Amino acid sequence: MPPLRVVAAYVSVALVWGSTWAAIKVGVNDVPPFVFAFARALAVAVLLSLIAVALRQPFPRGRRTIVIAILVGLFNLGGAWAIIFWSEQLVPSGLVAVFGAGSPLWTAVLAHFMVKGDRLSVLKVAGLGLGLAGTVILIGAPDTGSGAAGILATILLALMAFSWAVAAILQARYLRSVAPIPTVAVGAWASVLFLAPLAVLQAPSGQHWTIGSILALGYLAAIGTCFAMVLSLWLYRKLRPTTITLIQVITPAEAILIGTLWLGEPVTIRMLGGAALVVLAVALNAIAGGGTPPAEERLAVAPAAAD
Repeated sequence: MPPLRVVAAYVSVALVWGSTWAAIKVGVNDVPPFVFAFARALAVAVLLSLIAVALRQPFPRGRRTIVIAILVGLFNLGGAWAIIFWSEQLVPSGLVAVFGAGSPLWTAVLAHFMVKGDRLSVLKVAGLGLGLAGTVILIGAPDTGSGAAGILATILLALMAFSWAVAAILQARYLRSVAPIPTVAVGAWASVLFLAPLAVLQAPSGQHWTIGSILALGYLAAIGTCFAMVLSLWLYRKLRPTTITLIQVITPAEAILIGTLWLGEPVTIRMLGGAALVVLAVALNAIAGGGTPPAEERLAVAPAAAD
């Protein structure tokens, strides 16, 4: 059983991320999605940089560490936000969250080859098959009436889950010893540069900032990113990457509930069926644990045990 502070951090991140999808929906109803995503990235970058300087925490050093921090930021923040914010104009926020539940499945596959102590097993392979089936069902789930744009949104959301998995592996392998606050700040600044051209293109279409969209932006920047992203990066020091990405399975249930009760979004049988398969898949991954270590690791451990 992990320490209480690790459990508390895990639950906190899950609860926060489950609520961000509705906040995004509120924002993009008033502000063009790329403009709103850019504003969030800029707010996060400035806030975390100021906190890091105030706390005298070191920013990432070394070319490889800086490049990985930038890539993780683009996968987790800039690129993902561009997809999510744009897609939420076409797809219910709860369903957008469900697509993110595919990331633990991809993480399990990548971790098998790239993370020691987090290997595939028969249960994990079975879970992967169920998860892929669930994703196929989900891709056909939205009935947005948006034609090609709706189809493109579902494809991009499916790819986003893979990009999150790549980010999870990179964090687990290369960012376990860095200071979380300035490291997330570096990724946020990279996201600012990535989103800026997209925001400029949408700026002439008009913006209507309301109290609701301003509050949504503040919540997403301060709580949804500064708090939750820093906390999740800290969790990579304590837990397996596949365990951390299981959060993406917990959040859709909360997101669908909030979207239905607060935003009045529809929930279909097909959505629930696809989500159920994904949840079952990740449950199998959790039961499977770390898997059997490779032969060379077992041989390395045996002499030590004999001593």
